[in-house]
Amino acid sequence: MPAPLPPAASLPRLKMHYFAVYGVMGCVAPYLSVYLRDVKILTPAQIGLIYATGQAGVLFMPALMTHLADRHRLVAPLLAGLFAVNAAAVGLLSHAAGFAACLAAVFFVQLANQPQIALGDGLFFSFQRDPRMPATKYSAVRVWGTLGFIFASVVVAGFFRWGGLELMPAVAMGAAVLGLLNALRLPARLPPLAATTPGRLPSLEAARVLLQPRLAVLCLGLGCLVATNAAYYAFYPLYLTDLAGIPARWVGIVAAGGVTIEVGWMLAFEPLRARFGLPGMIMLGGCSAVTRLALLAFFPLAGVAVGVQVIHGVTVIGLLISPAMFLNSQAPDHCRSSVQGLYVMLVVGLFAIVGNTLAGMVAEIGLLTLYRSALGVGALGLALVVFSFRWRRPQMPDHPAAQK
Repeated sequence: MPAPLPPAASLPRLKMHYFAVYGVMGCVAPYLSVYLRDVKILTPAQIGLIYATGQAGVLFMPALMTHLADRHRLVAPLLAGLFAVNAAAVGLLSHAAGFAACLAAVFFVQLANQPQIALGDGLFFSFQRDPRMPATKYSAVRVWGTLGFIFASVVVAGFFRWGGLELMPAVAMGAAVLGLLNALRLPARLPPLAATTPGRLPSLEAARVLLQPRLAVLCLGLGCLVATNAAYYAFYPLYLTDLAGIPARWVGIVAAGGVTIEVGWMLAFEPLRARFGLPGMIMLGGCSAVTRLALLAFFPLAGVAVGVQVIHGVTVIGLLISPAMFLNSQAPDHCRSSVQGLYVMLVVGLFAIVGNTLAGMVAEIGLLTLYRSALGVGALGLALVVFSFRWRRPQMPDHPAAQK
C-alpha cells in the first residue's frame, strides 16, 4: 500500500525542492547566453536555436511526468530521476565542444528542469487538499525558489575571480545534487484517490479543461507573452554587455538584484491577490512584461537596463505564479497535476520554442530590432489575456485550496 501523506515536515522538503530547482536555474539563466558566446564561441542564431531546442523537451516531459504523478501517484522517484538528469546534463555542458554538443547538453538541462516545477506545483496543491496538512500560502513556498535563484547566481558571480564563467556548470551540478538528495526525503507516492473516475486518462481530462473557450484564449495570450520572454531571458545578458556596456561578471549580480526585489513582490502577492484577484494579477503581469520590453526597446541605457529589474517580480507573480493557481482552481482532483503539466507543455514549451528560434534570427539583425518585435507580440498577448477575462462567464471561484 502507498504511504499516506507525511506530516507537516513535508512542507520544508518541498521548499527545499524549489530552492534546488531554481538554484540550477540561477546558475544557468543569467549566464547561459554569455557562456555560450564567450566560452563556447557561438553566434546569436546558434544561441537562439539552442534555447529553442532546449525547450523541446518541455513539449512532452511535463505532461508525461505529471501524468505519471496523477495516474500512479509517484513523487520521489520522478523528482530524483530528473535531478540526476540535470546533474549529468550540466556536467556534459562543461565539457561540450561545438554547437551540437552544447545543444544536446542544454536540451537535457531543460528536459529535466521544467517538469520539476510542474511536479512541485502539483505536489503542493495535493498537500493542501489533505486536511492533516497545515494551510500554507502558495507564494510562501514558491519564494524558496526565488531564494535559490539568488543564492546560486551570486555564488557563480563570486567564482569569477577563480574561473569565471567556466565554473558555472559546476555550481549548477551542486544544486542538482542537493535537489536529488532532498527528493529522496519526499514521499514516494501520494495516497490513492477515491475510485470516482475509472478509466479516465488524466491527460485527456486536463486537455478538456484547457480547451474550454475562455481558457483556450487565455492560454494563447499567455503563450504570446511567454514567446516574448524568450527575447528577454535568452538575450538580456547580451543586451547588458553589448548595448548597456555592463561587464559580463556583473550580469549575474544584476539578475540576482531583480530576483531579490522579487522576494518583496512575492511577500506582497497575497495582499495584491486579495485586491485584484487572480485574473487581475495575470493582467498586471502582462502589463509589466510589455512595459519592460518597451523600455528596453527604445531606451538602451545602462540605468534603464538595470532599472527594469524592479518590475521583474511583478512579471513573475503575474505570469508564473498566478496562472498555475488559476488553472488549479479549474482542475478536478483526478487531473490536477496533469493540468499543470499540459499547460507547461502547450504554453510554456511550444511558444518558448517558437519565440527562441525567431529571437535568435532577429538578434542577428540587431538586439533593438529583437526587442521592438517582441514588444508587438507581447502587446497582442496582453490584449488576448484581457479579452479572455472580459468574456461573459459563469462563476469560476478559486478552488478552496487556492484560497488558503
